[in-house]
Amino acid sequence: MNAWAWARPAAALAAGVMALLAGPAAGASATAAAPAPAVTATTPSDGQGSDEAVDPGLDVEITEIGPTILRPGETLRVTGTVTNQTHEDLAAPTVQVRMQRSTPVSRTSLNRWLDPDSTFGTAQVAQEELPERLPAGATVSFTLEVPAAELPVRAGWTAWGPRGIEVAVTDGQGTAHGVDRSFVLWYPDVDVEPTPVGVLAPVAATAEERTRARQSGEPLATAAEKRVLPLVEALDRPGVTAVVDPMLLSLGEDAAQEPGDGASATPSPTPGATPTGDDDVTTDDGTATDGAGQPAPTSRAQAAGSRVHDAITALAAADDREVSLLPWADADVAALAHLGRTDLLTQSVKRATTAGQAAGLDAGVAVAWPATATPDRLTLEVAVDTGAAAVVLPSGALAPVRNLTYTPAGRADVALADGSELAALVVDGQASAALGGGVLPGLGGTAADETELDPLTARQLLLAETAVIARERPSDPRALVLALPRGFTGDPDALASTLDALAAAPWVAPTTLTDLVELPAPVLERTGLPRIDVAGGEVGAADLLRMQRVRDDAVAFAAITEDPDGFVAPFQEALLPALSAAWRTDPAGRDALVASVQAEVGALDAQVAALPSSTVNLINSSAQIPIHVRNDLDVDVQVEVVLEPTDPRLQAREAVPLAVPAGAQATAQVPVRAVGSGDLPVNVLLRSDDGAAVGTPAKLQVRVRADWENVGTAVVAAVLAVMLVVGLVRTVRRGPRMDPGTPVPDPEG
Repeated sequence: MNAWAWARPAAALAAGVMALLAGPAAGASATAAAPAPAVTATTPSDGQGSDEAVDPGLDVEITEIGPTILRPGETLRVTGTVTNQTHEDLAAPTVQVRMQRSTPVSRTSLNRWLDPDSTFGTAQVAQEELPERLPAGATVSFTLEVPAAELPVRAGWTAWGPRGIEVAVTDGQGTAHGVDRSFVLWYPDVDVEPTPVGVLAPVAATAEERTRARQSGEPLATAAEKRVLPLVEALDRPGVTAVVDPMLLSLGEDAAQEPGDGASATPSPTPGATPTGDDDVTTDDGTATDGAGQPAPTSRAQAAGSRVHDAITALAAADDREVSLLPWADADVAALAHLGRTDLLTQSVKRATTAGQAAGLDAGVAVAWPATATPDRLTLEVAVDTGAAAVVLPSGALAPVRNLTYTPAGRADVALADGSELAALVVDGQASAALGGGVLPGLGGTAADETELDPLTARQLLLAETAVIARERPSDPRALVLALPRGFTGDPDALASTLDALAAAPWVAPTTLTDLVELPAPVLERTGLPRIDVAGGEVGAADLLRMQRVRDDAVAFAAITEDPDGFVAPFQEALLPALSAAWRTDPAGRDALVASVQAEVGALDAQVAALPSSTVNLINSSAQIPIHVRNDLDVDVQVEVVLEPTDPRLQAREAVPLAVPAGAQATAQVPVRAVGSGDLPVNVLLRSDDGAAVGTPAKLQVRVRADWENVGTAVVAAVLAVMLVVGLVRTVRRGPRMDPGTPVPDPEG
């Protein structure tokens, strides 16, 4: 059953009224030439386990209508299921198929067909009796075929177009118990000038996917692959333009880098990243695997990102379809315009262009697509300043001043303050809802009011919408712009089926973005855009200030490295996704992203640290104190080691430069001068060459005994003097010493 919950009493009344309006059933004797219905029993449940629960009735669902576009001489085939959700068996159930006698003349009447309370002139075209009794909880399938001669259609231009079709299940008394509705597209041999229909699909990560990528350290394409890859494959159809966030083209370690503009090809691993495990090995073909022979985490992430990358580039290379780029990380064009930060938007556009070129795409940021329901002139002016040649506007923008009896073209021109005009593509909200699998309650409905449809009804409704638009002004084929929402989460298989059917419709000319922009804008008086309209959830000035402080801290630390720009680039690139329009729906996620980068920058100080040591004994008035510095980074650093005594009895006036290799430690000999004695605490500081504090400081205890050197010298000198005197005295007392072998002189001789 489609999204409309058919009220049982209302459905019964509607069936009775339609029978009266229809008169004698046209083709009432037509019977399905189909296999016997298959019945499957299930257990009924009221959801509450109570006999007093409301009886849900029958669930009737049309599962297929063939052919998708009915032509002369073809047999109409209607397939579906009936499920008895009641608590009683249904006696003598019968399936009846009714079809509108004429084509709806407006989109309003077309959409009203899906209203269960609406009535139209219909004719019964087929009927089939189901099994004698349909047990409670059982499901039965049916297929009814209606020969072309028994359909209430005729040839001619005025007859072509959509016809509402209804399947109702009645009991033996003719009371309807369940109904489902859809559309048949009747196309006789007529000459119709096709309507240019362009499908624009933003391919960008959601806030949840961006958070997941940040926390896991994997490429964004890997985090978004489960949703994005099937979407891109579904979009590979004529007339479709995928407007891609180039961040999805990045393979992480293979990303292109352009230093100085916030880009980084190979950012250093960040806290929380998933490294290759210790047991990972490399196979002969260079593929990293884990101990079980499976691709290693890093390889798996890159493989997933590569699949998304390859799917996007394959779509770009195909005929009759197109790829355009969003600014890097799908930067919020409107928010940056409101903040006056054209520089940041320019940087994001430049980064996107570089990434597109690195991926081999002949694409750029040709169109601005503000993520807001109320775009303003300021946003458009900033978009033009950053190179946009066109803008995508939501349904409701640039509405015609006067009520029209037809659907206005989706192509318009917007006058700017400088007198120039910007090409605008205005999305048709109702048809876009059908493309995405839903329906709006009236042409003025918004996405928030959208009701989900089953894939078949959505497909047939979109074909019906485009057919009615083509019929409105057959000699004036106006461009129709369809767009999927950012973060599309619908069924990609259903989307692919719908796009295939749309491209095959003879009244549709699939048209890419470039061709849409080149179409002339019809002369039509439209309402203007507000000068400025700031919506909730936009990135604000406080967010940018916080991001700037984080970047400044990273720049200050990077001054001690050999390549400051290269060192800062990964952190700057990590901050750029905070500008994404995806965070409009999750401002807390944006705050968490900036906080995580801030924590990473703050953790850098712990990677370069002065090491504590045991108490240093200082007995000289002048000496050098050894200071050990450890560097846990993967780059060399150059710091200045400074001692800051807390007592004037120790003086250290010189900063000693010290080079510390990556992953190692080095020692600086810092000269000091003692002018007194005592146990003195000393702060050990690390600074960059511009005097900014970096790294982790340490404390050192110095035991100063500067007078010990003089006292010791005096004592030694005194001891030596005493020893000299004692020696002289002893020598004098003994007299001259003579050799025993020397003869004594004769005194008389």
